[in-house]
Amino acid sequence: MLKRPLTRRTFLAGCTAAGAAAACLGPATALANGNGDGDIGVRARPESSQVHTICQGCPNGCGYTAYVVDGQLGKVIGDTASPLAAGNLCARGFGFTQSAFSPANVKNPLRRKEGGGFQTIGWDEALGEIAAKLAEVMEGAGPEAVALAYDGLSATAAAYGPRFMEALGSGNVFVDDVTENVGKAAAFAQVIGVGDYIPDIANAQMILLVDTSYADITTPDLAASLQAAREAGVPIMAIDPRMGTLASFADEWMAVNPGTELALLLALCNQLIRDGRYDKAFVEANAEGFGEWAAAIDGCTAAWAQDITGVDSYRIESLAARVAEAAPRVALEYGNGRIGGTAYANSGETARAVCLLNTLAGAWNQPGGALMPHDYSAVSFQAAVPPVPGARKTLAVAPAQTDFPLGRPFGASLAQGIELARFGTIKALFALEADIAYDYAALPGVVDALQDMDLFVCLSQQMTQTAQLAHYVLPLCSYLEADSLPQFAQTPQAAVSVASAVLADDDSNALPVDAAISALAGACGVGDAFGFSLDEAAALQLAPVAIGLEGLRQDGSAAVDVATVAADGVWPTPAKKIQCVSDACEQAGLSGPPVWVPPLQESNVRAVIADDMNLGQQNRTVFVTEGGQGLQDMRFRLISGQQSVLGARGYNVEELMDIAEMYDLDSVWVNADVAAALGISTGDTVVVSNDAADYRGRAFVTQRIVPTAVYLPSGFGRTSEKQHTACGKGFNPALFCEPAIEEGYGTLCTQEALVRLWKEGE
Repeated sequence: MLKRPLTRRTFLAGCTAAGAAAACLGPATALANGNGDGDIGVRARPESSQVHTICQGCPNGCGYTAYVVDGQLGKVIGDTASPLAAGNLCARGFGFTQSAFSPANVKNPLRRKEGGGFQTIGWDEALGEIAAKLAEVMEGAGPEAVALAYDGLSATAAAYGPRFMEALGSGNVFVDDVTENVGKAAAFAQVIGVGDYIPDIANAQMILLVDTSYADITTPDLAASLQAAREAGVPIMAIDPRMGTLASFADEWMAVNPGTELALLLALCNQLIRDGRYDKAFVEANAEGFGEWAAAIDGCTAAWAQDITGVDSYRIESLAARVAEAAPRVALEYGNGRIGGTAYANSGETARAVCLLNTLAGAWNQPGGALMPHDYSAVSFQAAVPPVPGARKTLAVAPAQTDFPLGRPFGASLAQGIELARFGTIKALFALEADIAYDYAALPGVVDALQDMDLFVCLSQQMTQTAQLAHYVLPLCSYLEADSLPQFAQTPQAAVSVASAVLADDDSNALPVDAAISALAGACGVGDAFGFSLDEAAALQLAPVAIGLEGLRQDGSAAVDVATVAADGVWPTPAKKIQCVSDACEQAGLSGPPVWVPPLQESNVRAVIADDMNLGQQNRTVFVTEGGQGLQDMRFRLISGQQSVLGARGYNVEELMDIAEMYDLDSVWVNADVAAALGISTGDTVVVSNDAADYRGRAFVTQRIVPTAVYLPSGFGRTSEKQHTACGKGFNPALFCEPAIEEGYGTLCTQEALVRLWKEGE
């Protein structure tokens, strides 16, 4: 049985005072204690070890060293060789270690009983029954009726899950956008041919942080780079409806109305083009369709954007001039890592505009600019292991309304999979560490779609809301109890990290992802697809870069010598150039060049500053409501996102929930001027409401959010009673949202909601 020496009190004290997990049982302890026979010293010293692993508290995957003493987890320290950790871990990383000890973890396979509830069964029995039911589905409807959904936190899951589908002959692999932004990746690909780039923060002369509050997390290396830039006097601009964790490093905040970031970026690009202050030589040599795009946004002036964004036109013009002066050393961070961006009906087009702003600045592959990602194709899992014998990738036949072609190359958005399930096209679904019912609660019928499956299997560490709906639940052990495949970092320095099992799971029958998927494949008659061990696959991945697996497990992380994509100026797009105009976007029903697309929802609130801001006095704000008679008719945009201490999954541990409550991180953010008008103070109970949902929570009054929006954190509000620490906390913001899927990209529009706000009792 695993034992944790960290108590809630010592953990909280350590995080608050030192930013680290506390109470390590170190070797010095042994020297002060006898062994029962009067002996002291070496014979009494506890057995200790240091093991490298990779945090799974968020998709970034920082490497760290776990110190284990007599089988118990002691302190954890970020690895200096991990480019993301840079020797540190965030509060989320420290706290997420405790998910290994949660009483909510599933210990044995479970089968749903006809009368409700679950029955504990053995692995052989569970796998045999699943295989038999899967065979029935495939015999009647073919492999195109089978699908898998997974989240993006685990490199092993991202490798083994899709390969299992390929072995079955299905190409229906869907990614949970909560941890892997499919729309952002697809949009980037329409412009630069790949789904990611690396802002070179450390060498920039100007830094733009766009929509970083959505994820509200940061890797230690990014935080250190921003702090160093701030101390060096590098201008840092935050463009965001809310000033979150990353934006706190900024020296200037452009508080845009939610969903209007696209308008500001288009106006910024248009201003650079009108002034002739863009890199003409770079654009001419590298871009195609520039003239058509420039003509399409000619009307997107700073004055035009002012009315939409709420940002004064002179500030937009000033920002354009500052970008031109700093170019090409302009680092533009959009969103945060792979989560990235927000989820409005125009988020994909915003991502395209981000890439084109980098193009105007000539920032691509320039120090301090936008670095193309490293080419890790030769060390990918798919390149390393033998092909699946006789593999096919049959796709489900989608009705027209569920056809979102832009996201498909990156693993389609899970929102598309849910639509296919609702139409009855998908009849068997495997959910691999994806909490579908929570993350996609905005889509109508999601629960019914899951329950109506002929076969629904959930592979999970805990009994999530999704697991509660499954026919079978296969238990997965925590990341601290599993080895992993190599994880390659998209940071300025190419690097690889690997996780080794820190603790032994002697108290359950839960399996690591690789073992669970391999066993499942064997039972389903496709075990030949996994005729290798995880270590063998990992060694094959590392061979092309001459890194030994044993040495990497000892060191945790290592630098890798690989080229970057498009380093020679040949862009991996159909045009072999940066595409200012995308034929694929046109075919998907969008504009060829990125142009203004309004969000689905718009607040009727207008905030007018009545004082001269340069005089340094308290500003007076006058509110105007369109289509209403007074304050009671104000409709606010609801924005959401994860707080910095809470994990992407619903395995919220008690220590982190305590921190969230202690510091009011679970509160509803309300603009201070709005709060004054509505008679709301910090700590008051407020009601957030629309026709879809109601929530009562504590208010946090601040000037760090625009007057047109209120903010409700996600990551709380689980309804599964089996998830003891998360059940009944907060609320799921997705329940307020429109059931809309972004055109072309297929991602769920989780930020498209209007709500009313009032103090309870009024």
